[in-house]
Amino acid sequence: MLSFPSRRKLFAGLILSSIIAGPLQAAPGHEPEFGVHVGAGCQARADLPKFERFANRKVVRVVDAFNQTSWQEFKSSIPWISRCWAGAPVKLTLSVPMLVYSGGGTLAEGAAGKYDDIFTHIAQTLVADGHNDIVIRLGWEFNGNWMPWAASKDPANFIAYYRRIVGLMRKVPGQKFRFEWTPNVGRQNFAPDKGYPGDDVVDIIGMDIYNEYWTVALANSKVRFAWFLNQPYGLKWHRDFAAQHRKPMAYSEWGSGTRKDGNAPGDDPYFITQMANWMRQTNTLYHSYWEVKNQIYDDTVSQGRHPKAAAAFKSAFGGRRP
Repeated sequence: MLSFPSRRKLFAGLILSSIIAGPLQAAPGHEPEFGVHVGAGCQARADLPKFERFANRKVVRVVDAFNQTSWQEFKSSIPWISRCWAGAPVKLTLSVPMLVYSGGGTLAEGAAGKYDDIFTHIAQTLVADGHNDIVIRLGWEFNGNWMPWAASKDPANFIAYYRRIVGLMRKVPGQKFRFEWTPNVGRQNFAPDKGYPGDDVVDIIGMDIYNEYWTVALANSKVRFAWFLNQPYGLKWHRDFAAQHRKPMAYSEWGSGTRKDGNAPGDDPYFITQMANWMRQTNTLYHSYWEVKNQIYDDTVSQGRHPKAAAAFKSAFGGRRP
């Protein structure tokens, strides 16, 4: 899902630091797993070879998600998503909602066990379809206000519910799941570290980041990437927090492109190059480029609408062995 953060204030010191610091350089030898999201389910699996031809390499990991529209849609998407990716020659990261947009439900109800059967069923279905060792991205972007499970609504029960779900899924015989805890870049509506559920239930510390801006000062690519790095709960915080907890990092959603409201740069190769270098500098296990055009944001690089970003992407990631 795309983020919809509120406008932020830009510190003058940040602008100065962006001018002085210069671009990041890639660290030699470290290559995170190459991943992509090209849509949902069976259609995404069918479309994956098109992206591989664009990149001139095989995709190592895909990211998909269960439906979070309603409880009915959520439940019906479980067997469909699971079976669509059964036997696919890629690793799978699966985004699992904690609540849904339509149909009610609270974090407190989840923490009390109201939805236990759903998460047990998810784990059983995944194991039965051969997905016993996938990454579960549970309750992603919880620090924003756009998710039904927004932690700002009830921080204590967000943590309790997260821990309960992990416990339920780990009880299912045959599972070897790893769990990714994933805030959106920045503070948003809630300080993400206040929603950390504990090292015993988190295996990977992720972050979602899209190349968007909400002030005139951030329209400059270099200034904007410096903001992504240095803002409270930005990329440097992500690196340091993961190191503090001795966990690998992931960027399961990242992208750059065009927004209809104008709050994105369009064809921006600088962001692509700088993200690639950042991921090679840090303990990043994998990343997944969000190769999707929807009604709000088009961050595709393989479809010809962002040729400079596409060239930067192919230069940074293309033609490499997994």
